[in-house]
Amino acid sequence: MFRILIVDDELLVRNHLKLLFTDLSSDFTICAEAGDGVTALHKIQETKPHIIISDMKMPDMDGLMLCQRVREQYPDIIFIALSNYDDYTYVRGALKNGALDYMLKHKLSKESLLSLLEDLKKTLNIKNDTKAFPDRSLSALREKFVADLLGQLFLSEEEIEANLKILGIRLDMTQVVPIILSIDDYVKLEQESNMKKRNILSFSICNIGNEILSNYPTGILTHMEQGIYCILLSFAHEASEAKRQETIHSLLHQLSSNYKNYLNISVSFCVGELSPQISGIGHSYAKALETTGLIFYSGKQSILHSSHLIPQPSELTGLDYSLEKTLLTLVLKGETIKTETLIKDLFQTMIDQKETRSNVQMKCTDLLSIITRISKKNQLDLGKIIAGKAAPDQIFIQLNTLPQLCQWFLDCFINMCGELNRQMPGDSSYVKAAIGYINRDYGGSVSLQSVAEEIGISAGYLSTIFKNETGQGFTEYLNSIRIASAVDMLELGERDFHKIAAESGFWDYAYFFKVFKKRMGTTPKTYLETVSGRR
Repeated sequence: MFRILIVDDELLVRNHLKLLFTDLSSDFTICAEAGDGVTALHKIQETKPHIIISDMKMPDMDGLMLCQRVREQYPDIIFIALSNYDDYTYVRGALKNGALDYMLKHKLSKESLLSLLEDLKKTLNIKNDTKAFPDRSLSALREKFVADLLGQLFLSEEEIEANLKILGIRLDMTQVVPIILSIDDYVKLEQESNMKKRNILSFSICNIGNEILSNYPTGILTHMEQGIYCILLSFAHEASEAKRQETIHSLLHQLSSNYKNYLNISVSFCVGELSPQISGIGHSYAKALETTGLIFYSGKQSILHSSHLIPQPSELTGLDYSLEKTLLTLVLKGETIKTETLIKDLFQTMIDQKETRSNVQMKCTDLLSIITRISKKNQLDLGKIIAGKAAPDQIFIQLNTLPQLCQWFLDCFINMCGELNRQMPGDSSYVKAAIGYINRDYGGSVSLQSVAEEIGISAGYLSTIFKNETGQGFTEYLNSIRIASAVDMLELGERDFHKIAAESGFWDYAYFFKVFKKRMGTTPKTYLETVSGRR
């Protein structure tokens, strides 16, 4: 077993090298890694590597100086220089000081590394003088230990403590906190990548996470299941709750930032309760895992705590009738700002009340029904309304949080208001302003005179240009909007004709029936019966 020490100040480079080694011969294992020459010298004393692969440009002590020190103090260790194009001076100096070979970073690959290692095996005639686990086996054993610990499969505290020592896991036996790390949008990621890419991602998450944890007194990060990882921290020597929370949040922000920068993924965290004894950590972990369900409400990049977990209401409810009617009215008027406010308030209420996913799905289905109904009725292009976002039949698969669903519906309804506004008749600013006024206030006391005064022209002039530009008289257009509102209310199941007439702007009940029959060819009652029969 040939032990290799990786030295590079870039975490991503170290991660890439370790990843390459996982696919290579088991004759080689990564025994340690360091971010600069000073740290590397300490690691050499601890791990006694056979090979050092080191970057040239590093802070504190660069690769050239490290190479000189290794040659002086550890002449049997093989030194390989790792360089960029512009590091020629460093590489030449390293080769003069005993480096056996060099590799260019931009040419790092499994093939080039394997070729180099095969050559080194001829040089390194060393017996397997270590009883340490190979790096891959050690990671697997640590992962199994954490899974068994969380599953409460150990018989005694002594057994747990013995395993911690054997596996080199830095955890105390008391005051242990479990933290769930959940990859945001994992379902979408799973759909868009193959198993090999997911395995590489999982390796990188664990490697980067444990590299960061190495700077803390205790801690380990392991993979648990698809998209889920567990972090264990212990605070046996920290009595202050405030300092414990400060440490936890500092760590989580570091992890989140590094995963975003290096792996281009976002993650969320659920912090479990402090377990007095490590043997009881399973209960705290289970509660933290349950808390991950709250990410649905809080959205991506959340940091949640088990204390946030509250019972959810079980009653099934769809979209409230009055809200549905209001939304329908606002959209048909082209009231973009009011529509946006209503959608935001609706989703914020669902977030605040932690509505069940079943309820959320029912309400979203009702919203989809409104989009479909308005689009068909007004011959709108659904493609323009959805505008390249997730297809309606995919939103519950691709969008995993309520904030994401809210944004999807906001975009759709805003686009729909825009399309309806573009369909409004009229060329002049006066006629467009008059139509906007009618669409906004048709349920009130609207007249030719009131609208003319509102836009600042005479009633006679407005009547003339309105007819010329729309092909309809003012009253005819007003009544068409009011009847459209009445039809929408009937299709939503409203049965009180007096209420329908009043809310649509008809203060004369008989006149409402007369206008309705003229425009629709039937009475409101017969129309309602027809609609009910279609359901």
